[in-house]
Amino acid sequence: MEFNRKRKVFLAIVIVSLIFIFFVWRKFDAQTWERSLIFTWNGLQHFRKGLDVSGGTRLIYKISYDKYEKVYTNITELAAIKKTIENIILKNIDGRISKLGVSDYKAYVQNLDNQHYIVVEIWWIADLDQAKEIIGKTLELEFKLENPEKTTSATIAARRQIANTILKEVSKNPELMYKLAEWRGSENIFYNITTWSALDQLPVIYKNNIKILDKTTPGKLYNWILQGKYTTIQSQSQNWLVKTWITLNWFVIFRLLDKTKSTSFSWENQTIYALEEIFIQDKETRIPAIDKENNVLNWAYFKFANTSSSDVGEPIVVINLDDQWKGVFCNISEANVWKPMAIFVWWNLLTAPTIQTKICWWTAQINWWFTTQTAKELSNALNEWTLPAPLILMQEEKISPTLWVSALTWSLWAGLIWFVAICILIWCMYWIKKMFLTWLVLLSFLAVLAAFMKLTDYALSLSWIAAIILSIWMWVDANILIYERLREEIKGWKSISWAIDHAKDRSRPAIRDWQVSTGLIALLLFTMWTNMFKWFGSMMIVSLILTLFFNVPLTKELLHIFFDKKSD
Repeated sequence: MEFNRKRKVFLAIVIVSLIFIFFVWRKFDAQTWERSLIFTWNGLQHFRKGLDVSGGTRLIYKISYDKYEKVYTNITELAAIKKTIENIILKNIDGRISKLGVSDYKAYVQNLDNQHYIVVEIWWIADLDQAKEIIGKTLELEFKLENPEKTTSATIAARRQIANTILKEVSKNPELMYKLAEWRGSENIFYNITTWSALDQLPVIYKNNIKILDKTTPGKLYNWILQGKYTTIQSQSQNWLVKTWITLNWFVIFRLLDKTKSTSFSWENQTIYALEEIFIQDKETRIPAIDKENNVLNWAYFKFANTSSSDVGEPIVVINLDDQWKGVFCNISEANVWKPMAIFVWWNLLTAPTIQTKICWWTAQINWWFTTQTAKELSNALNEWTLPAPLILMQEEKISPTLWVSALTWSLWAGLIWFVAICILIWCMYWIKKMFLTWLVLLSFLAVLAAFMKLTDYALSLSWIAAIILSIWMWVDANILIYERLREEIKGWKSISWAIDHAKDRSRPAIRDWQVSTGLIALLLFTMWTNMFKWFGSMMIVSLILTLFFNVPLTKELLHIFFDKKSD
């Protein structure tokens, strides 16, 4: 029996689907963070699995509101700012994960002991370092003005309090020392690591506390704060001509990593130290840019960044902010004409241009010694990694699947039993030919659906299993409707070919209306925030489309093959 064109198309779709199922899978590239299709001999083992099936990684980040708590003293106003920041962070994290094609994850805010945390659960990244790089990478651009206040006993006391707070946090887990200080350079709080240096190469504060340094056990945190002169550094003004010497004071928290006696000729019999430290200066040399209405110029106003050229043709980075930025920046620039405004990127001072006039538009320029490539890199980093508040990774762990392996196995067995029950039902109602036809269509439907999952990198999850079971029931009901219409047409003494065509045509409106009404509900579920509803709805939509445009036409063609002897 020759196949017509439609039947060849159906056969080709099924064959291609089987190739995808058994010989194709998506491999994750840790360098590019992309999953690409590759050929394999055991593709059946490489379906993507969701959190509830395979488990994944949980990361808990503490949101640092330090800079906002300094500015917003009103509790109600601060609470509103925190809520806005949390929403921005969740939106940015969602964009980061979605861009990587992750189809099953959770991100939510958790409040414990008056602290705000972002919890991220993501399923397919087994490497915790990889997950941390994707989720927790933070880039912040800060605008700061010179601090006009002089150093006083009150300011030193405030800085001591900051030092005590940091020491308390570090004491809980010394390994977090870098994380607790890496994002605070703009606040004159610096992290530093010194490897294999003699005493005369260390800052002055250690030379003045040599007894403490030598009594500290290697690998341990010194549980008190060193206070006094840290060191003296040479500073250069913006015109690169005037050089001054600045003495840095006051507080140091350190952990001795190692110490040993040197055997080299130049350092013979000297003790060589390796240590890490956090230095808290006696004052902040710059303060956040705040307008007269107490609005802070920060990332809450950020829209996007792009590259451009200055008036002399040099590459620059242009920052575009929302409408509220216009008024804030206008007020700040007007109040600080001929004063420098420092711009920090990744908490490092990038440039400190002098405000020459009132600026009342929606963009700001970062002028530096950019090349075209470095300007583009900074622009991309600002667009991809900006967050309005730093995230500190507090806890990391692998999480077990909520749907255990045994539960998944039983679900598959239940599906097999459901499949056998359908075949028995069709056999009892319509005899063996239609049972075999139903069996073929059902297997073809599952093959195409599985291939779709491989092609789109869809995750196998509990919601997926539920959607498929419901879809199979709806498709079987559609088939029964076609069979009943066919039985009615045959009673009218029509030819079998005519009866098959008209049975399919007459049943199509009822099937279509049913699928569309169910599809609207699935679409509503898809628009919900919760991933379980979202992926249940999306799989239902895919299944309904396949039922209308694949299952029903395939059923018609198989009816012709099985029952119409004149079928070509």
